[in-house]
Amino acid sequence: MKKYFLISILLSLFAFGAGINQAQAQCGDGLIDVCHGKLGESKFLKSFPVQLAKQKKGDPLPVVKYTFVFNSGMTYRIYVCNAQEKPGKGIISLYHQDNMIGTTYMVDSKKHFPFIQFECKMSGAYSLSFYFEDGEEGCAMGVVSSLN
Repeated sequence: MKKYFLISILLSLFAFGAGINQAQAQCGDGLIDVCHGKLGESKFLKSFPVQLAKQKKGDPLPVVKYTFVFNSGMTYRIYVCNAQEKPGKGIISLYHQDNMIGTTYMVDSKKHFPFIQFECKMSGAYSLSFYFEDGEEGCAMGVVSSLN
């Protein structure tokens, strides 16, 4: 019974949090078509639009966070697609309980990756953080897909 209660709470928080973020983060509809074209053999599950203003000097890096429930035994790919009309290059980082699981950007080498591939070993709510390299203004779409 506690398990179902926890799942209900997590789904409610997800729905509430996604509604807040979507109100402030709208990108062009054409961007979702670009992202869908990158999925290859993976199956589309959810998209997350992200639009952020340029970081102001002295302010923290602008970040949008979403919550997504991943299931054990599944392999996921999380893609980032950037809009051409904005200078920022989108970055996604995946977290579980404050531990980074993966990212699309390696700071040391300044290398971007098109997706994070994640083999889920523990079902639950995970956080997806979106921001733009060097705090630039940007518009991007994050897409979660499944390989199985």
